[in-house]
Amino acid sequence: MSPRRPVVRYGRGAIASLPRLVEGLGATRVLVVHGAHSFEASGASRMMESFGRRTLVRRWHDFSPNPAVDDVARGLDVVRELRPDAVVGVGGGSAMDMAKLLCVLDGVPGTDLADRVRSGPAADTRRMKLVLAPTTSGSGSEATHFAVVYVGDAKYSVAGAGLLPDAAVLDPALTESGTPHQRAASGVDAIAQGIESLWAVGGDDESRGLARRGLRLLLAGIEDFVAAPHAGVARSMVVGSHLVGRAINRSKTTGAHALSYRLTSRYGVSHGHAVALSLGAFLDAHAHADASDLRTSVRPSEYRRALDDIAGVLGASGPAESGARFVALGRRIGLPMRLADVGVRTEPEVRGLAAAVNAERLSNNPVRFSQDELADLLMRCS
Repeated sequence: MSPRRPVVRYGRGAIASLPRLVEGLGATRVLVVHGAHSFEASGASRMMESFGRRTLVRRWHDFSPNPAVDDVARGLDVVRELRPDAVVGVGGGSAMDMAKLLCVLDGVPGTDLADRVRSGPAADTRRMKLVLAPTTSGSGSEATHFAVVYVGDAKYSVAGAGLLPDAAVLDPALTESGTPHQRAASGVDAIAQGIESLWAVGGDDESRGLARRGLRLLLAGIEDFVAAPHAGVARSMVVGSHLVGRAINRSKTTGAHALSYRLTSRYGVSHGHAVALSLGAFLDAHAHADASDLRTSVRPSEYRRALDDIAGVLGASGPAESGARFVALGRRIGLPMRLADVGVRTEPEVRGLAAAVNAERLSNNPVRFSQDELADLLMRCS
């Protein structure tokens, strides 16, 4: 089956309606994939009381914060045992990505999983219903048709229409329980997605419009959200991150995301923080690029408009000031913004990050960078 356009349920306390939503999809056997701690801490676990007596429900959370193929294999063992009609993903990006992966990789033998992920065939169909509910404001996974999985240190993206959910539940109250660092890292990831979507080669008028709307909400709310979350800013962050999730669903991400994955897998830096570490330098490099530096498919006038839009939402006087504005924001919300702060201290280590760049995401960047140029860019972040 190919999923329809996802139904979205929004509002404080909306998580309580999720069981009825799932049962309304015809499910009587349900696998709930959730974060190890966030499910209880966020209050999402209270929804379990609302499932009907005739619905068989099993919870599962035996996977790492950055899901790998071995984690998927364990989850598929649970799927084979339970044979659910629906999978519900409740948590941050990792929990929602794992729920999506279990749906589209159902039936793939564990011995074939790594090859299936590497070969990258479109994951357009699935047997089970899929419902997602984020407990963080950042990944936008509930709005995208792709999911991240690691094979060793290498990050892969499984993509296809089958990864879009049947429904998403957006409950701002769930997002307030994380630590300040978690709120900062997830929020800055959403901001990075919005910025990258504005200049992405794969962007269009719709994705850029979604990104602009999302960024205005995110940048207005993130500092209060990190310092002392309350209902108003939680709403801004939930809606803003969902809008930029819809934006990258069309445009995909670019250079800063392309460089982030090794920082996460090798140095243990949380994903959003890893993206933020290089985005300021990308903003500087993009501000000083000229037409000859752009990919041939990029129209210089649209590119300059994107940079002006980014400067505007960041409150910068122009594109040349955007990088400094973004780095200052990261520091205000408590994120160390130098590579040395997260353990990348030598030139060989920096060049190793550049060599491990995700080529697919980098090809979506409007400005061309060689590996040496990426290393030079990263040196400016050290």
